[in-house]
Amino acid sequence: MSDQKTRESRSPSEDKLLSYERDGRDAYGENNKAKRKAIPRFKAQSNRQGRHASNIVVAQMSGDETVDEEAGLLEADRKARRPAKRKIPDMALGDYLKRKNKI
Repeated sequence: MSDQKTRESRSPSEDKLLSYERDGRDAYGENNKAKRKAIPRFKAQSNRQGRHASNIVVAQMSGDETVDEEAGLLEADRKARRPAKRKIPDMALGDYLKRKNKI
């Protein structure tokens, strides 16, 4: 015989309830295929913004490092490391359908 577990037999209604709990839906409001292009785009854009801010601070430095310039450089570096937008996980299918008044 096989070492694999046999699947529990569930009724279709139990399968549907499990699907509502486990399955996810993108509730952000964009095309369902748009994430694969949008996520790399916003990551690249936030990285560009961070590099641009750091370059501005470096260009404004006078040569003798003052406390203000150093603080500005640290602030620009902190902003460069933190993306401007965060990824949002998908919401559960059951919650999504309740929000759309489908169930």
